[in-house]
Amino acid sequence: MKTLLLPSVNSSLLEVDHIFICVESAPELDFFAKQGLTVATNAVKHQERGTASHIIFFENFYIELIWIEDEIAAEIYAVRTGIDFVARSRRYDPKISPFGLALRQQSPKKPALDEYDFRYAPSAGSELFLSFSSDNLVTQTEPLCFVIPDAITLPRLKTNFPNLQQQWMSHALGLKKLTGIEISVVSGDDLTQPLALLSQDGVVQFESGSPCVQLTFDNRVQRGTIDARKIDIPLVLKF
Repeated sequence: MKTLLLPSVNSSLLEVDHIFICVESAPELDFFAKQGLTVATNAVKHQERGTASHIIFFENFYIELIWIEDEIAAEIYAVRTGIDFVARSRRYDPKISPFGLALRQQSPKKPALDEYDFRYAPSAGSELFLSFSSDNLVTQTEPLCFVIPDAITLPRLKTNFPNLQQQWMSHALGLKKLTGIEISVVSGDDLTQPLALLSQDGVVQFESGSPCVQLTFDNRVQRGTIDARKIDIPLVLKF
């Protein structure tokens, strides 16, 4: 199984800020608590999207677990933007990827990213982001991929909310920093050009297989594993 170091060690202009995973229903937080992980207990609600989410913060990355609270609102959002959270939350269709990759530009350099086909995605207020291409936006067999504004990246959140690290980034298990990421997709050899570029640049590793994301923390010094597939979340943490 291949493991990829974060893009901070390569020449890419981008790095992963966070990943979202669409799930069928609100996750069992007790599962993570028993593993020694801290989950932000207050659900984040996005009424215009019809979704809610729980977040697990780490020092350089976070995981957002998203579920549908208002299916009608989510379907309207899908028609308006092309982003179908309802379809991505359905576990009975293994061909649809439940993942989304939110990327940020590496600091301090902020060069033009001309090699990528960025487009402004349809947005309303706080949901502004840069979509790689219309092809990726509607190709549900692969992760949705987008660049978020600097104002809402994790480093900026840590600056604006000094208590964030102490309150939500401290885990009894001791996990601190993401050091590797790999995503399995059904169409691993047939990605749209934007994701192919990200793979080529070393931002993320894609493998063929049933949808799953494997995250490595702290170079796996503890040799431990948490497999959230036990509670129907396609997520494996190695530490």
